[in-house]
Amino acid sequence: MEKVKASYVIKLAVMGFLLMLISAAAIMRVIFMLSTISMPDFSGMTKEKAQKVASRMKIDLKIDDEIYSPIYEAGCVVSQDIPARTEIKKGRTVYIVVSKGSKTVVIPDLTAQPKSAALVLVRNAGLLEGNDTVVSSAIYKDTTVISQSPPAGQDSPAGIKVNMLRSCGPRKIDYLMPDMAGMKAFDAFDMMRKNKLVIEKLTVEPHEDMASGTILGQDPRAGYQVNEKTPISLTASIKESDTTLKKRMVKIIYSNPGNLPALVKINVLSLNGSEVLYNEVAQPNEPVNVNAAIRGDALVQIWNGAELAKEMEFKN
Repeated sequence: MEKVKASYVIKLAVMGFLLMLISAAAIMRVIFMLSTISMPDFSGMTKEKAQKVASRMKIDLKIDDEIYSPIYEAGCVVSQDIPARTEIKKGRTVYIVVSKGSKTVVIPDLTAQPKSAALVLVRNAGLLEGNDTVVSSAIYKDTTVISQSPPAGQDSPAGIKVNMLRSCGPRKIDYLMPDMAGMKAFDAFDMMRKNKLVIEKLTVEPHEDMASGTILGQDPRAGYQVNEKTPISLTASIKESDTTLKKRMVKIIYSNPGNLPALVKINVLSLNGSEVLYNEVAQPNEPVNVNAAIRGDALVQIWNGAELAKEMEFKN
């Protein structure tokens, strides 16, 4: 009988312990639910109103930074480090960024500036690049800004977009690509130059039956429409038995004449093939001094940005 009583007491104790655990878990769940809140959205509120809401919801609100904003008025919350509707515990520290209002800047004058320089002026003034419209112009060089909106000198909020109307240079004239097969390479160079066409690549192939420098092929082919922006490639013959085609070294010196850094590229075309010797950003008046190994006659093209700044000929 006593064993039955003892067993009964143990069962009651176990059940009581289990009930106590369940009750504790339920109480802890209720306490947790009561101690968490949904993060409010402070954006757009004045900092005073945000502080009142935070105080009522037991949130420790602190100002992390103040920035200029073209969207929010001075004293209003721009952002918060914890997104709205995130579950957080009461007493949590939340950091906000407050607007100092829209910063007023003076629109810089972009006219007659190349695009690269114009963008530097726009960004340094705290403005953004807007629409970029391109038109042909016989007066303004390629990439040069012709006009802008808003106009220069106008007071404006920081962060607005500045639109530019730029030149793409004179209207490009299309030509029919001539058949240069059988011509001498330098005669082909001269003919292309008269029509402002540029041969960018020269490939050489051994051919004992033709004089060195004879054009064997071209790209684009004869009859295709080309203009000054069309990349043109030629293939010329080289007679390995030609003793006049010994390799020799030539010196090339160039300085960037502009007021801004520019990408300078030096391309050499000879019966040694075509080779880019230099392709780096050069500072204003920075001397570029390179040596080129050539065979036969050679043409050196020096590009300053997108423009062919200079050509040099080296005759055998």
